[in-house]
Amino acid sequence: MDKMDLGDDADINFAENDENIMPNEGELDEQELIDGGDNQQMEENDSESDHRFPYIEEGGWIHWFCKLEGNEFFVEIDEDFIRNKVNLIGIKCKSYLPKLLSPNAPTENSVNEDLEEELQGIKEVYGLIHKRFITTSKGLALMREKYLNGVFGRCPRVVCDKQVLIPVGLSEDLKYSKVKVYCPICCQVYKPSRHKGRSVSLDGAYFGTSFAQIFFMNYPDLKPKIKKEKVYIPKLYGFRIFGMVGSKYYCKDKEELYKKMDELNISHEEE
Repeated sequence: MDKMDLGDDADINFAENDENIMPNEGELDEQELIDGGDNQQMEENDSESDHRFPYIEEGGWIHWFCKLEGNEFFVEIDEDFIRNKVNLIGIKCKSYLPKLLSPNAPTENSVNEDLEEELQGIKEVYGLIHKRFITTSKGLALMREKYLNGVFGRCPRVVCDKQVLIPVGLSEDLKYSKVKVYCPICCQVYKPSRHKGRSVSLDGAYFGTSFAQIFFMNYPDLKPKIKKEKVYIPKLYGFRIFGMVGSKYYCKDKEELYKKMDELNISHEEE
């Protein structure tokens, strides 16, 4: 078979196509430098920005405050509620009210060490007002929305089947304990899990000891209906174990258990 002769014209066409596809070496290097410089500048800007203090285009100071890292359990308190002096009785908050009611959120340039120190006092004042606000109809509705979205987490207990939790405090006093989350099925409280990779460490007094019960009294449809308490029953080769959960001789009190064992002539060693 004869070889195909492409000719000089074909070589020229290939060369022209190569020029159209591949840029000059100098142009490629220049473009790489531009792209590399832009990426480096973006990385520097990301490293300089403080993710603890988000930038928001719309919304006032309260909206910005609730977006801060660790404040995910807070709802935005209605400004009219704060302006009503009756709702603030017993709370020393006069110096913080202008800041709370400000229609403007802090900018990136205004975030400094002074603002971080001021936030500590503001958080305490906001939390105490928050405890009163979430028992109102509007506050309960906002907490209901967070509850339905699973913001407060789910019960880690297996038999509770990922039941949604609700925040609750163990004391009405400040700095007694951090906020806990309550499960309406097992009626136990747990430490809140990390929310979107962020830890929640609010004071329990910002929610109060009665909020969980008030919440389910106002929204009885959200409280799970339990026909029988779900508990794990330990078994040995399919048989329930004497004196343990699930056994008819189960007793939480050891003395009562020993009495039943004596009645059945079962030997035991008292501690």
